[in-house]
Amino acid sequence: MGLKAGALLWNRQRLTLQVGATSFDTKLTQVNQSFAGMSPNEPPLGVVAAPPGPADGTTPGSRVQVIPQAPLSAWTNVTHGEPFLNSATDTVWVTFHVITAPATVNVLFWDPHSMIGPGNADTYH
Repeated sequence: MGLKAGALLWNRQRLTLQVGATSFDTKLTQVNQSFAGMSPNEPPLGVVAAPPGPADGTTPGSRVQVIPQAPLSAWTNVTHGEPFLNSATDTVWVTFHVITAPATVNVLFWDPHSMIGPGNADTYH
């Protein structure tokens, strides 16, 4: 996997989740995080927090998107929190919550680069 200028803007992963809350490193990182300078009011990578991340609904919402991938039936009992920036790793993390039984899911994490245009994000909750 190549890193251009120290950035990783998308990453598709297969995750095995246990019942309860589990935080995962998406490996997404963007060296130049001066979003306000590139596009005023653009969302950040996420609230800076340690795992398990910020409380649901903490603003601002992250620019990072968590996109479920097929097979979607594996997502039946899975939810996730808002992506957040872990200052210890300088990468974006997401906490997943599994309700009843362990699940293996495919997920795409995507950080749309500011060069593709301004963006906006509400929190997931």
